[in-house]
Amino acid sequence: MLEKTKPVNKKKVAVSIFFTAFAFGLNIVGISPVLGVINEKYQQYGTSVIQLLQTIQYLLIMVGSLIIGWLTTKISKKKIVLFGLCEIGICGMLPFFSDSFWILVLSRVLIGFGFGITGPMNTAIAAELIPEEERAGYMGLHVVGMGIGTMAGSMLGGTLAGLNYQSYYLVYLIPFIAMVAVQTFLVETPPTKTEKASDMKLNKVVYLISFASFVHTLFINAYSTNIGIYIAENISNNPGLAGMVTSVNAAFALVTGMCFSKISAKLKNFTLPFSILTAAVGYGLVLTVHGMVGVLIVSALCGVSLSCFMATGSYLLSISVEQEAVAKASGVFSIIGGIGGLIAPIFMGNAAKLTLGENTANNQFMIAFFGMLIFGVIATVVMMKKKENK
Repeated sequence: MLEKTKPVNKKKVAVSIFFTAFAFGLNIVGISPVLGVINEKYQQYGTSVIQLLQTIQYLLIMVGSLIIGWLTTKISKKKIVLFGLCEIGICGMLPFFSDSFWILVLSRVLIGFGFGITGPMNTAIAAELIPEEERAGYMGLHVVGMGIGTMAGSMLGGTLAGLNYQSYYLVYLIPFIAMVAVQTFLVETPPTKTEKASDMKLNKVVYLISFASFVHTLFINAYSTNIGIYIAENISNNPGLAGMVTSVNAAFALVTGMCFSKISAKLKNFTLPFSILTAAVGYGLVLTVHGMVGVLIVSALCGVSLSCFMATGSYLLSISVEQEAVAKASGVFSIIGGIGGLIAPIFMGNAAKLTLGENTANNQFMIAFFGMLIFGVIATVVMMKKKENK
């Protein structure tokens, strides 16, 4: 804990949280703007394998998230964030220097560790430095940063890819900019004082929220792994267009993050069901409203869904356990959600093939629609019962 003689500068904490989240937004972007181009260039590996490149980073995201509780007892949160951002930048730029498919695979796997140790840190930093009653706003700021980072990554990456698809990877210079901001503004705090990570007690709320993240990530990834391919197959193979669409997704995520404190104050317990059902509506409309209009609608509503869900989950974690256990709880949240992201392309592809006869982007959107709808209804019923029991 910080000494009382050294009050925290909340504005500096806010700047650090914003820039960390800004760089973390690249986890959402991934290689989505150039996925259609990559699918054509490496078509010999099959569409399902190419889609897996968008989510394969979850392998090491889970490893990073698994050890984050232990890391906070050995290393300061500031150093963890700086190391994670550095790895994201280095691994993200590797494919710029080689068009080898296996270099791309390696970079997508290794980048996961950077995201895995960086992702939970904003929640842990807010829990350590910010009073509980003010944390919802900082979690909203975290989502705002992710939204702007995703939007900037999509727009800049799409523009660069329009020149040369490999130039897209220069977008991973962003984490190095974030490192400068974190180094400048984030206060150095000592490692968490506990004997071992196992002393950080978790509760059933952490696991329930984490399971919800698993299901939500499973279905929300249908957007990022399919939208570029859907556009390339049905509208245009211009990667700049896919980048623009992803920017719309990020813009709505950004607005949602900015308004999150008001949204959560208005919806209260029903914020979580709202975040899920919004995606269901988006998938339903892309299936019925064809062309760019449907694409833009699903992009917007999936952005709202992801932003609102992540902010809600992070806030609930921060108030559900003791301060020293927040990083560990956030790690569990990332691990279980990461499993959903990792298996999403395989699960969704097989589900589409088994139930609808063919693995297409349109059929995956159909599976995602029903999945989110059922999940949203269940979440609504659970929250209604919780409200009645109060």
